[in-house]
Amino acid sequence: MNRPFPPEPDIPEVPSVSPRVFWRRGQRGLRRMTARQRAIFAAVRFEGASYAELAERHGITVDEVQAELGKAISRLIRTVHGHWWQRWWPW
Repeated sequence: MNRPFPPEPDIPEVPSVSPRVFWRRGQRGLRRMTARQRAIFAAVRFEGASYAELAERHGITVDEVQAELGKAISRLIRTVHGHWWQRWWPW
């Protein structure tokens, strides 16, 4: 039988944490964000605000809003899960 895709390699799973630990790490991640990152993250996630609206609200460009949101999400993921990618790419 001809398979269209190669077999998937054995990829280690990202370790899971208990809900309490997840919550504490999430709170820590939010505290580690700058005030602007936290405000932009909350507005996008909970208010559904557009990038243009946030750019006007904070007096920055849309590109800067996207960059701040990216940094906020990255900081949150790193705080909650650590450097999980190092398990896949150890170099």
